Amino acid sequence: MDKLSNIKTFAVVGQTGSFAEAARRLNLANSVVSKRVKDLEDDLGTRLLNRTTRNVSLTEAGYQYLEQVQKLLNELEETEESLRRKTQTPIGDIRLAAPLSFASHLGPALSAYLEKYPRVTLNTSFSNRFVDIAAEGFDLAIRVSSKLPDSNLMARQIASSHRVACASPDYIARHGAPEQPEDLLRHNCLTFTSPNRSKGWDFYRNDKKIHIQIHGSLTSDNGDFLCEAAINGQGVVLLPRFIAGRGLADGRLVPLLENFQEPGFHIYVLYPHKKLMSTKVRTLIDFLSDYFAESFA
Repeated sequence: MDKLSNIKTFAVVGQTGSFAEAARRLNLANSVVSKRVKDLEDDLGTRLLNRTTRNVSLTEAGYQYLEQVQKLLNELEETEESLRRKTQTPIGDIRLAAPLSFASHLGPALSAYLEKYPRVTLNTSFSNRFVDIAAEGFDLAIRVSSKLPDSNLMARQIASSHRVACASPDYIARHGAPEQPEDLLRHNCLTFTSPNRSKGWDFYRNDKKIHIQIHGSLTSDNGDFLCEAAINGQGVVLLPRFIAGRGLADGRLVPLLENFQEPGFHIYVLYPHKKLMSTKVRTLIDFLSDYFAESFA
C-alpha cells in the first residue's frame, strides 16, 4: 500500500467534498479514489468521511487529520519544488483559466511556452464566467479589468489595453459615422454580454463619463464573433484593442469616436499566495509577462 498516495487522495476528497471531483482532479477512476480512502481509514482504524448517496463530509477525526496532513503535504510540495528550482526545469501540469475572447491571443504565447518547456502540460479553461481559482483547483487565471476586486489572490499586470468603437467602411458608407457618443442611439450596436458589465457603453468627455444605453440586433458573449460581425457590416462594436486590432490595422474596421475613449484597462495574471511558488507556475507567469510586454494599446 502506498500510504502517501492514499493521504494525498484523501486530502483532495476532503477539500472538494466529492469523490467524483477528486477523481477528476487526480485523473483517477472513482473506484480507485474510494479504495484509497478506505485503505487509509482501515490503516488508521477510524472513519474519516461521512458518506451518503448525495454528498461526502468530514468526520471530526477527518477534520483533524486533514488539517495536519495538509500542512505536511504543503511542506513536502515546497521541499520538492525547492529542489526543482535548483535545476530550473519546470515539470508537471498547470491548470489555467482565461476569458473566452482572450483565447486566440493567449494561444500563441502558450504554444511558445510549451516549446521552451516540453516537460510541462497545460490544462486550459476558457470561459467568461467568474472562476474561483482556489476552490476549482486552478494554478492561475487571466483577468481583464480596469480594477481588480479585493481578494486573497496575488496579481501581476502583464499588459494594458483599451476599448475602441469601430465599424466597417461599408457600414459607415451606408449609415454615416457617429461624431458624438449620443449619435450611437441612431446606430445598430453589436453588444457584448457579460454578468460583470452594464448593458450600456461608457465614453469620456473632458474626464466626465457619458453612459449611452445602446441597442442593436446582435448580442454575444464572444468578442471575436462580434468583431467578425462588425467586419461584415452588421453595425458598430465596442471591443478591446487586442480583439479589434487586426481589423483596424488592415482597414476592415475604422475607429470611431476616438476623442471619447475610455481610460483603459489592464490584463492580469492571478494566482494563490504561496510561500514558495512552483517552478512551473513561476516560469509561466514570467513568460507571459515578457511575451505581452508590448502593450496592446
